[in-house]
Amino acid sequence: MTVVAIALAGGGFAVGRLTAPDTSASGSQCSEPRKLIQEYGDTIRAEQDAAQKRTAGRTYAHVILQNPECFSSEDRASAQTILDTIDQGAQNDAIEGLKDCVDSATDDNSWSNC
Repeated sequence: MTVVAIALAGGGFAVGRLTAPDTSASGSQCSEPRKLIQEYGDTIRAEQDAAQKRTAGRTYAHVILQNPECFSSEDRASAQTILDTIDQGAQNDAIEGLKDCVDSATDDNSWSNC
């Protein structure tokens, strides 16, 4: 499982680096995306549940990826890695939830409610 997560993270970083234009814009078109990044970065807290963290992380990453002229190639690669990691975590949680449901089934037909 760890190997898969590392491969996804490395792949996201490589794709971000290879496909990113090498520009650095700091004009007015970038002020709103940069402000949003600051706001979403400030909203992610340890006491939030996983769903809240995933939502904030996805929003954070999409703002960067949808405004490539405003962020460095390293920022874009990190954003893609965040999305890949969130997706992998969500898939793992779904699998674990299904396993728990099937394990707790008490008769032959109760697993169908999973």
